[in-house]
Amino acid sequence: MNPLDKITISRKPLYKVEHYGKDKQEWLKHRGFGGSSVSALFGKNKYINALDIYCSAVNPSDEKHDNETSSTIHGKKAEKPICDIFALHHEEYDVIYPKDITMYRRIRKPFMTYTADALLFEKATHRKGIYEGKTRVVQSKQEADEWRDGILPEQYVIQVLQGLAVLNDYDFIELCVELIFIDYDTGKWKCSEIRSFHLEREQCKDAIKKVEKVQTDFHHNHIVKRIPPDLKVEIEIEE
Repeated sequence: MNPLDKITISRKPLYKVEHYGKDKQEWLKHRGFGGSSVSALFGKNKYINALDIYCSAVNPSDEKHDNETSSTIHGKKAEKPICDIFALHHEEYDVIYPKDITMYRRIRKPFMTYTADALLFEKATHRKGIYEGKTRVVQSKQEADEWRDGILPEQYVIQVLQGLAVLNDYDFIELCVELIFIDYDTGKWKCSEIRSFHLEREQCKDAIKKVEKVQTDFHHNHIVKRIPPDLKVEIEIEE
């Protein structure tokens, strides 16, 4: 039995669960605003912007698809091993891996979606959590210095907050990031390390509300009304 099934729900779930088997294209076709999309709405995604999100929503055939690169291939292959390492280091959790592509969608706001890498059950407290794994090639010395400060970049903060915004009855999220450092003179792989970050719902309730509000406003004011966004206006999270 899935240990999450034994939990008494303290908050009524506002979402439904959708399964797409192994069909990634079908999942992409039905995906709304996920973590990466929402970070773009905040102007914090280096690869896509709010106009890209608008175009893919009003005309799905315009949606940009990531090209396979050595970094993306590595990220896909490393996803499960990184989660396995996390499970070994955190015996306080039962880690529930998805058996297929599983997406969570808010019922009254179906444009809000999230696809979790795994779900967590905290054995001692019976609390529910989300696991998210990322791989990041550190592109510059400046970026390396930022990571060494121990601060999680806003792009990743927004993505994990989307998980808590959609899965409203989950209490916390664990994020593991594999950082790949390169030799900036040769451009070759130098070393890698895994950083872990823990966010509690109670500590970021206002930020979660802001994440929900930004995508709700974007959906109603741009997608529904067919008004392209002005990219000169940058939305920021208030600290």
